[in-house]
Amino acid sequence: MIVRKHLRWRRVIGKSRGFLSYIIALSSFVYIAQRAEQRHHFEYLQIHLPFGVVAMLATALAIFLAFRNNSAYDRWWEARKIWGGIVNSSRTFGRQVMSLTSISQEPSENISAFQKELIYRHIAWINALRLQLRKLPVRDELKPLLAPTEFEWMMHRQNHATQLVQKQALRIAVGRKENLIVEARYLEILDRTLTSLYDLQGKAERIKNTPLPRQYDYFPRVFLFLFVTLLPSGMITELEKVDSSWMVIPLATVVSYVFYVLMRVGEFNEDPFEGRFSDTPMTALCRSIEIDMREQLGETDLPPKLEPVDGILM
Repeated sequence: MIVRKHLRWRRVIGKSRGFLSYIIALSSFVYIAQRAEQRHHFEYLQIHLPFGVVAMLATALAIFLAFRNNSAYDRWWEARKIWGGIVNSSRTFGRQVMSLTSISQEPSENISAFQKELIYRHIAWINALRLQLRKLPVRDELKPLLAPTEFEWMMHRQNHATQLVQKQALRIAVGRKENLIVEARYLEILDRTLTSLYDLQGKAERIKNTPLPRQYDYFPRVFLFLFVTLLPSGMITELEKVDSSWMVIPLATVVSYVFYVLMRVGEFNEDPFEGRFSDTPMTALCRSIEIDMREQLGETDLPPKLEPVDGILM
């Protein structure tokens, strides 16, 4: 996620060099063809186009881009709210684990081991969910959080995050039988929190697995290509009237680039879990949750908080 106030134009331009090369080359060709036509070198060459045609196409393109960007931003903002809910529910789960098991009469080492197992499994869950949403393989970073047998068990499951929550529920139920959770209503409280975590996971998976309708991606691309291709021919018709034909190159480039940036912004916001510089900072949020929950355990040897690098928080 971009957290700096201003964007680095070097990064922005670097991701659109192909488009800029196309529109500059096309505008230059139209200008050169117009000059050749004026000198009667190519009388058969007709590069002029009524500007009204280009204006109507620009209007249609703007409507498509506005709708697509609004829908994409809704997806991006919902993704951030989902992970905000995961942060809050994780803190709640940690508090419940620490408070609802501490009143047990079992030996303190048994209670501490039980609390640590639940907390570390939850940290494994948030990281497994992050890796699944970004379609990355499960890494060794999850190994220290789980028992070796449980890690191997998890690796043989398709949806790692789902199975870890299931394992968490089963372990809590066993903890009740072992008198680590002294009252049945405490079991119900913890189960409600696990249910809310399942719900948040499902919402994130819905965004990941349900793309924006493809017609809202395909047609803006087609209209944008037609618009930027016809724009220099329509613009030079008007610029000839004020004897400023050469302005077609910078003006067509700027106008085309504005529409191109609008389209690309929608593309980036549409999929907020891809790990790009504008996406939900799941890695930083997972680290923040880990720090909070391990502090709830009373640990002091904590990993450092992730800071933005070059204004970007991953």
